[in-house]
Formats: sequence, structure tokens, C-alpha cells
Amino acid sequence: TTLFRSLPQIRGSATRMSRLLQIAFVFFFAFAASAQTLRIQILDGKTGRPVANEHVNLYRGSDSKDLTGNSFIRNFVTDRDGVITTTDIDRDTKTVGVAVSWHRPCLKEFRWQWFSLSEVFSSGLVSENSCKPTVEKVAPPGTLIFFVREETFFEKMAH
Repeated sequence: TTLFRSLPQIRGSATRMSRLLQIAFVFFFAFAASAQTLRIQILDGKTGRPVANEHVNLYRGSDSKDLTGNSFIRNFVTDRDGVITTTDIDRDTKTVGVAVSWHRPCLKEFRWQWFSLSEVFSSGLVSENSCKPTVEKVAPPGTLIFFVREETFFEKMAH
């Protein structure tokens, strides 16, 4: 008879556990849904065509609170549309830099570019295109369009 008396307690514990798990799932999915997806499209600055199947490294700006000093976020490979997407960015990261293997940014003078994530997420952002300024694109919110050109023979040899 002792077993039958404790049966309601076991049922009550199972119900409480079930409710706790349901609440945990709700918080997990709400947190996961709040992560913003960054979409970066790599385009050839001369033709406007996607740069497909190229390695892209993503870096966080020095404004990050990463105590290790490591600015590397992750390595990606562009799809056939020249696009990479990620949600692997820490919330405290304010700016990102993009490097495409064997390519240089389409800039009047070569320098490292940092892009504001708040600007990318609020209105979209398009990098400078000095390779062929007539190639223009508009980026939707959450998207960074990055214009590049292939490195010259001598630039490749300098690696």
C-alpha cells in the first residue's frame, strides 16, 4: 500500500518536471531566434558577378571584448551566388572585417576595411567599388555586399 500512496507524488513530480522542460525549451528557442543572421555576398567589382567557391575569413574588430586578442571568427566558402551566412558572431562584436583568398578589396588604396554590424543589420551595407564604379548594388538589411578583384600575379607571389 505504500507504493500506491506515493504514486500521486511521482505523478506530481513528473508534471512539474514536464513544465520545467517546456519552459526551458521556450527560453532556448527564444534565445536562438534572437541571434541575427549575417549574410555577406562577395562580388567581382569589375563584372558584378558572384565570386563562387572561394574561401572567406571573417574577423571581429578591435572593439570586441575578446580577452584572448583573437579576432578570427570563422572560415567560410562562398556558395554559387557568392554568399556566406553566419550567426556565429558574439553579441559584443561591433565591427567585422572580410578577407577573400587570392582577392583584394576594390578600393582606391589598399587598406583593411571594418564594417559596422549595427549598420549592416539595420539597413544593409555595400563596400566601396573602385574597380568599376558603374557596378552598383543595394544590400537589404542584414546583408553586406563586398566588392573584390582577383590579385595580380605579383600580389599572389608576395604571399
